[in-house]
Amino acid sequence: MQQLLAMPLLLRWALTLAFLGLIVALSVAPGKSQYGDSTFVWLVEHTPSLVQNIMHVACYAGATALLAWSLEGIGSRTARVALAAILALLIGTVLEWYQTQVPGRFGTILDVALNAVGVGLGIVAALLLL
Repeated sequence: MQQLLAMPLLLRWALTLAFLGLIVALSVAPGKSQYGDSTFVWLVEHTPSLVQNIMHVACYAGATALLAWSLEGIGSRTARVALAAILALLIGTVLEWYQTQVPGRFGTILDVALNAVGVGLGIVAALLLL
C-alpha cells in the first residue's frame, strides 16, 4: 500500500484525470440509445436505477480520494482534502446540470445528494489513507 501511495505525482494525476474522464463519459452519454450508437450508450440506458445510485456514491468517493491524493503539493492535509471535496462536488453538480441538456438524461437533486454522500466517504478514505 505504501508503494501505491508513493506513486510519482504525474502518474497520480494521470490516473485521477482518467477516472474523472470516466465519470464525465458516464454522465454525458445519452439516456436513450439509437441505431448506430455504441454499446456504451446502450449499457448506460439499461443500467438499473439502484446500480446507478451505487455508482454515484462509489464514483464520487473515488474521485474525492484520488483528487486528495493528487493534490499532495498542498502541505496541509485538511486543506488538500477540503479542496478535493469541493472540486468533486463542483464537478458532480455541473455534470448533473449538464445532464438536463442531454437527450434521455435528467439531472436530479437526488443524484447531487448521492454524489455528496460519495464525497463524504471519499473524505473519510482520504483522511484514513493519506
